[in-house]
Amino acid sequence: MILDDRDMIADALLMQKQLIHTYMMAERESANSHLREALHDLHGEEEDLHAKMFHSMHQRDWYKTPVAGRQAIESAILNWEQRLVQNPELRA
Repeated sequence: MILDDRDMIADALLMQKQLIHTYMMAERESANSHLREALHDLHGEEEDLHAKMFHSMHQRDWYKTPVAGRQAIESAILNWEQRLVQNPELRA
């Protein structure tokens, strides 16, 4: 199987998403402040790299981002307003 540029960058983008999630979880659960800071820095670097890859794919029209219609936006707002009513601690 031969991968083209689009397949390779899509695979790399998926790996970046997984790395970002892994660093985030490790950072949150780290009891050592120095380790937490190092993980935070790595997390930020991975987010920057992810953004560059995403924009590269988006510019080439390899990553489609749907435009939200008015109904979808209003539905999302209503959903979050209801969550805030049910869970006031989210307002922090």
